[in-house]
Amino acid sequence: MSYHILHVFQHGAVLGRERGFITCRAQGQDDRRLPLEDVRAVVIAARGVTLTSNFLSGLMDSDGIVLHCDERYQPCGWTAPLARVVDLRAFQHQTAAPRGLNRRLWQEMLRGKTLNQTRVLQRKQLRSPHLERALEQGEFDEANCARRYWQLYFPSIGWTGARRGRKEDTAPNQMLNYGYAVLAALCHRSLLIHGLLPQLGVHHKARYRSDPLVYDLMEAFRPAVELMLAEYLVEPEISMKEWAKKAGTALRDRRVVHGDFTLKLMDAIDASANSLARAYAERSAGRFWVPELPAVGRGP
Repeated sequence: MSYHILHVFQHGAVLGRERGFITCRAQGQDDRRLPLEDVRAVVIAARGVTLTSNFLSGLMDSDGIVLHCDERYQPCGWTAPLARVVDLRAFQHQTAAPRGLNRRLWQEMLRGKTLNQTRVLQRKQLRSPHLERALEQGEFDEANCARRYWQLYFPSIGWTGARRGRKEDTAPNQMLNYGYAVLAALCHRSLLIHGLLPQLGVHHKARYRSDPLVYDLMEAFRPAVELMLAEYLVEPEISMKEWAKKAGTALRDRRVVHGDFTLKLMDAIDASANSLARAYAERSAGRFWVPELPAVGRGP
């Protein structure tokens, strides 16, 4: 099963494909090779990188994706396989879903997100009565839960003046944006290979050039990125480039709870997308599975 996120930081590198391997050639460095079937995503975080047609066609045939970054290491676009991978039956189930089912699915997504936010705070030895009460009552006011969470989260990582905003030009917000973008690309890939249409959301509304189902699916996974950033910011030297490397490794190695077992985060994304397709097929929100970060004392 594929499990790598390949980051390209060498300016002027050339990515190709030879006999089932991705090749990376860069001036002054030895050629590097990685089995094509082991790659789920390639993040281009350098200038002047050449992507050969052999590389792109091979990666797309393997259901991989390419995430493109600008000169500040901020994601600015992605390349994904054609929608030919959409399964017609899954698509029909998705489009025929009643509103009530989507409402229940969204509540499950919010429950998973809120639970994982409390797990992040626990790792920082913090509690939020508001989030805990929402979990007990099963009623989730997304805006208020988010506000209470960020009020605790940012001070816990040493950024007392920060607030969460996609366009906020502060180090933690930019780092979160990067991690979320890689996460979104992985969710986009999983939705496609499980036959679902990313443009048709559970809760998020379709807008020009948007993929609302990607943002729906990734909600419960976002706290994993936030936990990774909290762990990274305790290191002595921090930079966006080093964070990009850290995020790629952590997204590959991070584990989440699935019943009595744990799954790697990337495998959990596939499992969650697959369960969403089943939920639509059976019209049952009970078939949908969301990940759980391990509780304090259970492991990474």
